[in-house]
Amino acid sequence: MIIPNMIYDIRTTEYAQRTLTNLTGVPIPVWEQYLGHEREYKYTDYLVADVINTHGYLPQSYKDFEFVYFHITTSANGCASFRKHGILDLKQSYLCHDSELREFLEKHDIYIDLDERILTYCGKAFDITFGACPRQDTEAYNRWSIGRKFYYDYTTCGFLSVWERTPYGGQVHRRPEILMDIDNLLGLKLSQEWMSTHDPYEIVAKVSGEEIVYDSDDDQSDEDKVLNYLTKAYYTAFGEPSENILLIKNHIQIPPLDILEIKPMEHWKDY
Repeated sequence: MIIPNMIYDIRTTEYAQRTLTNLTGVPIPVWEQYLGHEREYKYTDYLVADVINTHGYLPQSYKDFEFVYFHITTSANGCASFRKHGILDLKQSYLCHDSELREFLEKHDIYIDLDERILTYCGKAFDITFGACPRQDTEAYNRWSIGRKFYYDYTTCGFLSVWERTPYGGQVHRRPEILMDIDNLLGLKLSQEWMSTHDPYEIVAKVSGEEIVYDSDDDQSDEDKVLNYLTKAYYTAFGEPSENILLIKNHIQIPPLDILEIKPMEHWKDY
């Protein structure tokens, strides 16, 4: 259960300051008194802990937080599938017959049997089983890369914040990553076609801390895990946002009810 006012939102400096205040009870003027004293602490999270211990309180667990983040995607129809079905992981997105990805692949005579681990293109079958990694620059590696996306790296993810000057390496604001893998296997140019017909969007959503993957050492104490997230908030509250990825646990889909906003993406316009 989400505890009221445990919203964690660091998409902008303003949101991060609000998060820092609401989650710790320490007002911004008090935080500002410590600016410039970072060198007096071995690590920045020590400073954050000192401020909280002296002037406020520490939440018990990040799992009580309601994380606000944004998922980056591309669409040719205003994200109609997202509005109807929510944010789906790669497996569910393909299984959804009216998703843009499924319709796009079928238009190009590409079909994937997820149970049998077979991709079929123009009647030719390719085994996309995900097992031991083959040698790169081989067809086996290209097949394995597709399998990796569908059977290992398929969960939904997003960003708590992004760095404006450098886009995410996966280029998700241009096309689904899986298209690059399919292009490599079949020698097609699906990625280029998708980019020419689809526009980037950011889908702002919320998710319980219970449903996310902790982004550091899972053996840390609950206190250290909370401090990790509060330190991210501190950095953004008094600096510029940086890239902070939020990974959702396997098999968790974000329902339409938890989507807060869908809008054309403003980030990385020059990339």
